[in-house]
Amino acid sequence: MGANRRRGPLDPSDPLASVLGRKNAVPQFYQPPIIPAPIPHQETIFRDLDDNNNSGGNTAEETAAAVTFEADWDRKATILEPISTDPPLSIFKERVHPVKPMRVRYADRSKPQPTNKFYGNLMLGDSHAPIWTHPYGLRWDSIGQTQWGISISHIDDSSKALGPLEKIDESGSGPGSSKYYLNPFLVSIGLSATELDIHHDMTVGDFGEFSCAIELTPASERALERQDRPESFLRIPVVRGMAFISAVYKEMTPQFFSNILIRELTLVPQPLPQGWVKYRFLIENGVTWLLYAKPDRSEDASLRLEMRGQGQAIATSGRFTGLVQIAKLPVGKENETETVYDQAMGVYPTEGELIIRPKYVNTQSGGYRIDWKLAGDTTMQFIHFTLPHHRDALTDKTMPTALVLPSTTKGKMVAYTGSSWHLYESERLTIEFLPDGWSENVRPEQLEAIRNQARLDIERDFSEETDLNSMYFAGKGLAKFALLCLVVHDVLHESEEVQKRCLDKLKGAFARYLENRQKFPLVYDKIWRGVISVQGLDHGPLTDFGNSWYNDHHYHYGYFIHAAAIIRHLDPTWRTEELSNYVNNLLRDVANPSSKDTYFPRFRSFDWFMGHSWSLGIFVSLDGKDEESTSEDINLYYAMSLWGRVSNRPEMDNLGEMMLTIARRSIQAYFLMEDDNTNHPPGFIGNKVTGILSENKVDHTTYFSPRVECIQGIQMIPATPALPMVRRKEFVRQEWQEQLQSRVDEIDDGWRSILMMNYATLDREVAWNYFSESDSLIPLDDGITLTWAMFYVASLEASA
Repeated sequence: MGANRRRGPLDPSDPLASVLGRKNAVPQFYQPPIIPAPIPHQETIFRDLDDNNNSGGNTAEETAAAVTFEADWDRKATILEPISTDPPLSIFKERVHPVKPMRVRYADRSKPQPTNKFYGNLMLGDSHAPIWTHPYGLRWDSIGQTQWGISISHIDDSSKALGPLEKIDESGSGPGSSKYYLNPFLVSIGLSATELDIHHDMTVGDFGEFSCAIELTPASERALERQDRPESFLRIPVVRGMAFISAVYKEMTPQFFSNILIRELTLVPQPLPQGWVKYRFLIENGVTWLLYAKPDRSEDASLRLEMRGQGQAIATSGRFTGLVQIAKLPVGKENETETVYDQAMGVYPTEGELIIRPKYVNTQSGGYRIDWKLAGDTTMQFIHFTLPHHRDALTDKTMPTALVLPSTTKGKMVAYTGSSWHLYESERLTIEFLPDGWSENVRPEQLEAIRNQARLDIERDFSEETDLNSMYFAGKGLAKFALLCLVVHDVLHESEEVQKRCLDKLKGAFARYLENRQKFPLVYDKIWRGVISVQGLDHGPLTDFGNSWYNDHHYHYGYFIHAAAIIRHLDPTWRTEELSNYVNNLLRDVANPSSKDTYFPRFRSFDWFMGHSWSLGIFVSLDGKDEESTSEDINLYYAMSLWGRVSNRPEMDNLGEMMLTIARRSIQAYFLMEDDNTNHPPGFIGNKVTGILSENKVDHTTYFSPRVECIQGIQMIPATPALPMVRRKEFVRQEWQEQLQSRVDEIDDGWRSILMMNYATLDREVAWNYFSESDSLIPLDDGITLTWAMFYVASLEASA
């Protein structure tokens, strides 16, 4: 019996809603953020070399690589070129998706529509579900008598809500950890205008990798129907990591609101640059929010605010055209952080540009860059919030400030100065088809046992086991038989006849999908612009785990791309053009790197700010986008790299390696929690894996089962040479001892095979004996052959 999983939208009637109004639900649980010393940039490195002491701690090789890294940004070469600009394959018949993007600005409707980006809730349903920029949460509100506009929320660690403790197994043993934690969305302050009422319009557009833009207009402007710019509006660039919520007003009368209520509204008398005013909003939970404002025209009056009851502040200075910026002061550090904001007011980001250069010759180092595009007064000191995995890689082109706020689910965020982020990776991962060192690690008697099993597995019905009504399970089936053929050819060096028999069966099974003859073919959706299974369009959004609603494409298609890379590796001449076009269409769907390709959105799943993909597609979710299976996430990047290698596309190889390297850092920081993890509450890290990590909530569960082996095991498939690169040995040890050891003997289905392949990292002999010496048929996950399980276990280094 194979491991199963189910995906679907998060339930809007979340039972945790009852805690949303609680304050101080849990005690303070975070430690101060660890801010590593920035990696020296070029000038610092040259100084170290001149002094001949290398005071930065770099080896000569690392120093030279970092110098190259900094200097390389002046080159024009980039790997973010389109895979193709041709129309999708004609075998993918065109269909019109029943779900349409909502409230998209007219100028953006003709472009590919993002499906898995953090701002997706703005385009779905009634558009009122929140989004998270980190550290802030935003929500478009059109409720009540006064709450019309953009609501802003930020929750301190002390107000995060933790769920009840859960025991590790049914017997009640184990210390137990909180099943979940979340951040109640409490409206601390909101942006509005007196011209907005319950009928006002919200439009969203300017879609990018890190940003979008929200525009609010009076109903009379009819913004949803017009092609030109409205005469009056409130426009907010929404950017990952933004330090201020910046609002551009045009001919509107500013109005602000708070559900927590405003205790004091104070006009700060200190001198500011000409035209600027600053207010402090002290709200009833003891938190101070700052508001800066400046009109565009010097002859216009400065913004003046007055209270209207405890929940509102309204401009008495009339209509306003200019910039308003809002930010939160960290409790207990108001004075030093207010100075940081004062020095940064007036400048704000509108989007981020991603730059990735080719891999450097003779070195595995490299990196990527994010250039924040700025507006406003660019002479001011720009600041932007970083996440922990950014700080591990940032060079000292940027520098930390004293401003620290918690994110919702990923630890402390520290504001850094500098509009260009250079993120240096000293070791860009390069992973081969087979594990490193396998020929030294696999003993001769093990090879013979693997050979005997492979000859049995070759006789299986490849076609029957892959002719399925699910792209997910079909992909797993094709990949497992591809790995079988890889072992037969590259490890066992079986006779040509045996190799051909295995590969011909694999090609025959893959051909069904190459020709789109499977039970539920793929189609091209003209609305969101993507390749989806027809199954959901005909049988409902949750079929095939929501593939037709853009769930999990990086999981599903990663298996197909991996299988195709192995086929091309074993036989470069097989249906060359057809296979390339098919795989490239799947890659364009899930990881199109260029806006020049107008048939697919750019990087559908991967979030370059967060460093991993999001699984949730075009479903409304009150907790934002989510990710469940980190191992299937990295499988896509691994497959991309292999496909680029065998297809003579070095830019694809480089891109897959870079995404894999970044994801490793992010996954180890946020998803796989070792005992010293400081990015999640101490009361939660005993779970060892996050389960379902959403933008606003972490829940130690899966969409298909609450069983511990499922929650942990979905982070272990598929077992390929990429997996140990992400799952550190120390993490595997802690997870085994704290979560799995007491459970494994009770498991009698395919999940045990997954756990035992993972356990081989700690004790390959015990794992080898499990797979090779069992007297009865071992239940295997449906993505594993016993041949691959035995080879994978034997290929690992001997236990220390």
